[in-house]
Amino acid sequence: MFTPSKPQYQWSKLGRNALVVSIILASALSIVDGILKGPVQHAGTGVDPTYIMMATWTVDFRYLFEQGILAAAVFFIGAMFLETRTTFTIGFDKLDAEKMSIKGPDENNVVWIGHRYGTPLEAESIANALSERLKESAAP
Repeated sequence: MFTPSKPQYQWSKLGRNALVVSIILASALSIVDGILKGPVQHAGTGVDPTYIMMATWTVDFRYLFEQGILAAAVFFIGAMFLETRTTFTIGFDKLDAEKMSIKGPDENNVVWIGHRYGTPLEAESIANALSERLKESAAP
């Protein structure tokens, strides 16, 4: 039986961090671009090659980080889907297995995981029935 394990590295954290960095840098470079095209450009009397270089770099890096926002958002959403998809289909991997209970199967052969029962006796009987069923299914 295949039992997927939790990924060692969470790619969604990398995507989220890249998204935050891209947003911050694009915003900062937008402000710098406004300053360079506004007060700084009108304060100078001539065209300085260093100024032109800095203004060009500012605009180019701003566009780069604006595209990084889109790429990081797509990467983050895709990584979150792939990381949580197995969690939702397999079970609740963040919960302690001893605190979980299982109800079912019902008339449609559906087993409900994580159901709370009203009394400890009911929960204990369900847990015993489940463990017996697992033992039977594991026997050759």
